[in-house]
Amino acid sequence: MSKAGKFSMVSRTIWRSERFRALESHRAQLLFFYYLTCEHQNALGCFRLPDGYAISDLGWTLQEYQVSKAECIGVGLIDCDDETQEILVVKWLENNPPQNQKHLQGLIKANLAIESDDFRNRLADVLCAMAGQVQPSPEPRRPY
Repeated sequence: MSKAGKFSMVSRTIWRSERFRALESHRAQLLFFYYLTCEHQNALGCFRLPDGYAISDLGWTLQEYQVSKAECIGVGLIDCDDETQEILVVKWLENNPPQNQKHLQGLIKANLAIESDDFRNRLADVLCAMAGQVQPSPEPRRPY
């Protein structure tokens, strides 16, 4: 198993999300859940995903994938940098915020590895805005 977690949190409020409800096809809804939960996902909600990986995972044709991806982009759920082949889940950090300062520092470090200048800058802005809202790291546990 990779360093990534065994699961991803998906907010129950997704069913009330105007953007999610704006998706016209069930295929696009499934694709968005794939972006939220696929093995390529990470703590930043920004990851490299060549089209070939996604169509292999989903068992779709390239055209089926591109149509559904365009629908997710069109309603503002994701952005895609075609040059770096990275996907950004737009409100990932809003729904999966850092839990403490150590977590925040890890996200800031991970952001440095994002290839897309646009995505890296956008995430840096979000992380900076969150810096004052994150709780201090917990004290280490002392043995009994």
